[in-house]
Amino acid sequence: MVQGILELFTSREKAEAILTSPMIELIFIVLFVVFILTVAIHLLLFVKLKKIRQYVKETGRMDMEPLKEFRKVFDNRQQEESINVETFVQERFSDWRVFHIPVIHLIKMIQSMVSVFILLGVLGTFIGLTISLSEMDISGDAMIENVAGVLSGIDVAFYTSIVGMSFSLVTTLLIKILNTEYMLTDIMLVVESLLEGDEQHGMNRLIDVSETIHQAIHSLQETNQQSLQEMVASFTGFRDYTTGLEQSAKDLAAFNEGLSGNLQDFQELFQQMKIVTEGFSAGTNKLNENFASLFTYFKKADRKNERMIAAFEHTNEKVQDTVDKQVKAFINFEESMEDLKGFVTAVKEEQESIRQSYDNFLSQQTELVDMMNQHNQEFKRIFGNDVSAKLGGISSHLGDLRQGFNQLGGAVNQLPQALEVINQTQAEYKHLLSNRFQELEEFNRKFSRHLENHRAQSIALEKHIQEASNTYEQLGVKNNQLIQEIQTTTSQANQSIHNRERELDVSVGVLKDSLSNYISSLEGTLGDRLDHVVRQFGDSMDRTGEGMKREVMDIGRMTEEMQRNYFRSIQQLLQELGREFQSLHRELQSARQLTSSIDNPVGMNRDEF
Repeated sequence: MVQGILELFTSREKAEAILTSPMIELIFIVLFVVFILTVAIHLLLFVKLKKIRQYVKETGRMDMEPLKEFRKVFDNRQQEESINVETFVQERFSDWRVFHIPVIHLIKMIQSMVSVFILLGVLGTFIGLTISLSEMDISGDAMIENVAGVLSGIDVAFYTSIVGMSFSLVTTLLIKILNTEYMLTDIMLVVESLLEGDEQHGMNRLIDVSETIHQAIHSLQETNQQSLQEMVASFTGFRDYTTGLEQSAKDLAAFNEGLSGNLQDFQELFQQMKIVTEGFSAGTNKLNENFASLFTYFKKADRKNERMIAAFEHTNEKVQDTVDKQVKAFINFEESMEDLKGFVTAVKEEQESIRQSYDNFLSQQTELVDMMNQHNQEFKRIFGNDVSAKLGGISSHLGDLRQGFNQLGGAVNQLPQALEVINQTQAEYKHLLSNRFQELEEFNRKFSRHLENHRAQSIALEKHIQEASNTYEQLGVKNNQLIQEIQTTTSQANQSIHNRERELDVSVGVLKDSLSNYISSLEGTLGDRLDHVVRQFGDSMDRTGEGMKREVMDIGRMTEEMQRNYFRSIQQLLQELGREFQSLHRELQSARQLTSSIDNPVGMNRDEF
């Protein structure tokens, strides 16, 4: 079906090329289906609204659906309470459904289809371009044929955009010419005027009845005057009754004057009735406004209550978070106490290990001289004459590498000339591949620059290697000097050791004599020092225990202060909530008083009526 529609505007080969991708075919199907549904729904909605408007304007009645149902609902609600016609009409028409969708939402959906068609067309275009570019093979000799195929297929990708924009244009013209929104607004205004006319019809009827009563009284007065004239004419022969008739005529004239005065009073009463009805209508309007303001106030109060509930929930969450944090703090305190116990035991073990290491240090000093001799032999074996020869071989290899890179740079510099020759042979494809040649030239330039940089880096590396060889030679010289110094120091140490052995042999006798005296004195001093050390250690442990107790007491005080602040914040929050509830209660009482004050003037107007 889609191919047949496209063949009406393009050739068969072009239509087949457009529909090669199933995604493009799906987008065309969606475009055609959505366009047909949009046009059909818009035309049906316009015909229905036009039919309703013509019937209402020609007949002035609301006998047609859905206006008939609107009229029944309005009459039922009018008997119960006074309502605003404008809000009623807006409410009913917003709830009116056509095709199981609210008519206002349906009109907005039809208007939004203008942008939907454009977006679907652009989506199809990008999908076609992506598919055509993904099928392009840049590598190989067939790159030009692939580029030509892609460029020839780009026009196919833009058909979805053309179709989407054309559908959008047609839909826009259809919405502007057959304006359903204007039609619905006109129907709402006509219905509103009809309902307002029915509402005022009762008051006009009462005024008409009062005027007919007034006319009947005038006609009664005229008939009475005619009958009196006929009675005077008929009783002219009865002269005996002239005085009585004159008196009756005077009485009748007085009656007529009183009747005319009563009629004037009745006319004034009807004028006052008109004023009262106008005041009653103004009072009802003010009452509607007051009710609207009252409803807005109730809405604001509900919003305020919701905010208070949200604030209370937020504070509850914060309270829960603080409780969790306190629990975590206590857990961390217990862990820190355990860590402190481990630290004390570790300190004890470290003191023991320090004592052992001090003993090992005395034994390692004797092994230091032997290790220095072994180090000298290993240094001579590793850093011999072979180091300079190896560094020379590395420098010669780097020189050969530099010559190779120079040859490669010369060969690469000839590459743009070869590319220009190829460019001259393919002049007919220059407009398709000009950007690629420029990119290749830039790549060649960058590559040549990279080679030059690499050559410079190799030169710098060679310099660094030479510097490293020089530093290694200097390090060898310094190591030799250090070995000579170590040998001289070892010889001096051996001489000093021999001298000390001699001195020790002399002093052994002295030590034997002095040790006997020293041991006797050492027992007393050692006992005193051990007692002093034990006392110091006990004092330090007592101090650490007291410090830990103080820290525990401080932590307990901090937790008590945190709990006190927490309870204070909760009490303040509860007080604020109580104040808010009191203010809300006061506002509700003021609103009730306002509604009662509004009801009282309405009752007074009804009593006057």
